[in-house]
Amino acid sequence: MLFAPTAWADNGTDNSTDSAANDTSQSQNQQTKSADKQPTETLTIAQITPVVTASSGFHMQVVVANTTTTDAPSGTLDVSINALFTFASRTDMQSWAENGTGIPTPNPLGSVHVPAIAAGQSATVSLDVQSDNQTLTQLRSWGPKPLRLSYTAGDTHTDLHSFLTRSSDGLQSAQTPAMNLTVAMPLTANDWQVNNTAVKHLIEETDSSDDGGTGSADGSAQSESKPESQSDAQSGSNQSKSTQGSDANTSSDATAAQSSSTSSSNLLSLSEPSIAQAKTVEQAVAKHPKLQVVADPVYVQESGSTAAIAGIMQPADFDITAYAAINDASAYTNAGVSDAQWTAKNAQTIYAVATKTASNPQTYAWQGSDDWSMDALAKARAQGYSTVIATASFDNAQTDTVHTGTYTVNTSAGDITVLKEQSELSTLAHGYATSKSAAAETSDAGRLSRLIAQSAFYQMEQPYTTRNLLMTFTRSSSAEWINQVMSALEQSPWLNLTDLQTMATADPYTVSDSVNQNAADQDTSATRSILDRLAASRSGITRLASSILKNGVTSDDIASLDPQALARRDADSTANHSNDPKQWLSGILAAHDSMALRALTGTAPSTSHERMADTAQQMTDTLLNSISITPSESVSVFSESAQMPVTVSNALPYAVKVQVNSITDSMQIVTSRTNTVSIPAHSEAQVAFTIRVSTSGSATARVSLADRQGNAFGGTQNTAITSVLRISDASGFIIIGFAALLGVVGLWRQFNRKKDPDE
Repeated sequence: MLFAPTAWADNGTDNSTDSAANDTSQSQNQQTKSADKQPTETLTIAQITPVVTASSGFHMQVVVANTTTTDAPSGTLDVSINALFTFASRTDMQSWAENGTGIPTPNPLGSVHVPAIAAGQSATVSLDVQSDNQTLTQLRSWGPKPLRLSYTAGDTHTDLHSFLTRSSDGLQSAQTPAMNLTVAMPLTANDWQVNNTAVKHLIEETDSSDDGGTGSADGSAQSESKPESQSDAQSGSNQSKSTQGSDANTSSDATAAQSSSTSSSNLLSLSEPSIAQAKTVEQAVAKHPKLQVVADPVYVQESGSTAAIAGIMQPADFDITAYAAINDASAYTNAGVSDAQWTAKNAQTIYAVATKTASNPQTYAWQGSDDWSMDALAKARAQGYSTVIATASFDNAQTDTVHTGTYTVNTSAGDITVLKEQSELSTLAHGYATSKSAAAETSDAGRLSRLIAQSAFYQMEQPYTTRNLLMTFTRSSSAEWINQVMSALEQSPWLNLTDLQTMATADPYTVSDSVNQNAADQDTSATRSILDRLAASRSGITRLASSILKNGVTSDDIASLDPQALARRDADSTANHSNDPKQWLSGILAAHDSMALRALTGTAPSTSHERMADTAQQMTDTLLNSISITPSESVSVFSESAQMPVTVSNALPYAVKVQVNSITDSMQIVTSRTNTVSIPAHSEAQVAFTIRVSTSGSATARVSLADRQGNAFGGTQNTAITSVLRISDASGFIIIGFAALLGVVGLWRQFNRKKDPDE
């Protein structure tokens, strides 16, 4: 007995369109394209059965929106397919998705009554088709079928094209070998926060345990954060010795291995939303063992992640492609990121410490914000990465059928394997429509339907050819979206989900010494701006070391700073430390360089990267502002010369030696220009400037600080000087007496001179 399909519509209108919003929220989070580039559609697929089996039936939920300024009358939504149609090419599928190609759909799945919809409002309707529906039973072959949604209300008629994909379950068709598909995702985060209280304790060399509160860089309070290792920063402390190639980095990696277990007193941590998202993503990952997780070891270290992984990526998701595009290694070194920080060996070290294991997982260099160039591939290979993950832009050549996404490229540093994602599948998995005209792909459900249909077509176009395709998720894919996609793929018998290692060892599609990439130049201005800011903040720290601290640390000393110094820092040693500030400076530089690494991750520069650069500069400003001029009262001068005392305080845990400069805004009231003063740690010292006046009046002295090279730093203080000139010495009385004598002589001559006869 056949049952008619069950269909129903929600009563009334849906002012908030919650049904659609829940399903499309992931797309909104993932897409970086502006909303004005996305078409506004009348029909949106909110839910759909991605894989139809013999027992699944077919279920669909559609949001009907009235985007006009007038009320829409009640109408009907008709859903139909072509049960006998087989797509012949990818072009046909794309044309259908874009509401083109006049393919008839004579097989109805059902109709739904749509209530009247007020202007600017929407209604959500559902279609539930039982597995024994006559149209579903007419499906004699598996694969994607054209699915049409037709909405009619009064004189309005709207079509939306999607896909219904039937599996081979319950069909008598011949079984063909499954196509290999590898699904990978990066497990990382870029929403890092800096604990301002920890920075304060680091600068003052005090014990963080005496302060219960922790402030983040954005001013929020963090109730809980895990220790964050500084190994990624410490391994790069020897900036001047960073070298090219994995062999040259061996000693630096060994140093990083020894220091990777250190703590920075919660200096850097993930934001609470990032930690919450990480937990949900890892729960989703645990449900899908075939999902290939490539983890950022720094992220694992901070989050305490226990997710099963297929490999690890470069530490802190460092953007190798932008590094190569900028092609200025010294800019990165000056900013605080040395090559030693992001080697494959250091990534394994950080991961081993974070997980407390001796394992050395496979390393993969994940593509950053730019394309893989030959220079980028060569640098990745030199850093120890034998395999990289690439987007579809890696190879622009169009082929008649899809092929294995494995390439071997001969670089100057050796051969490297490139795993290129399949364009259409990854575009959909990333939360984008395959084109602006693919109206059904504006929602997650619509994209999922197309993704499954596309994968089935790829297997059907060459069913007996061995191929291994790669599909990737993004760094920000949600747990819900991962669950939806992986569950659908696992229900697709035409796919064989493989691992990254299998794909990497597959016969490469090509072996060459060139890269076919986008011809357009990459815009690196945002990254360059961040590099310049980081270089400025690091330069401030090195200037403090060499030209402000009393026991100056030279550039050669800075280059040889022990990256394990932070590991040996003991908060209880603050009262007994020596006068050698090298160990303290090592911790300061390690903190800065750790921030710098997180400001240069593989995502395009964002507010998170800006925040890291800002916080690095704030730390430098705090250091330099720890040496300050104490505001003084105005000075009154009653003679030709006087003394103006200036007090300089030093809040740092080490003595400093600086210049104090003074200049007035008057030519008649001036001060001596420069004094040099040494101030002990956590102390004050006073210097005196000589004031010289030539007349009564007032002036303002601007007092500032400079390092021993004469470069100004810190704030300035203005001191008011008032001059009231009085007779206060013998020279004054002599002048007055001489003036009086001249007056007497003048009067005598006036009364005793001889008159002219003519008078």
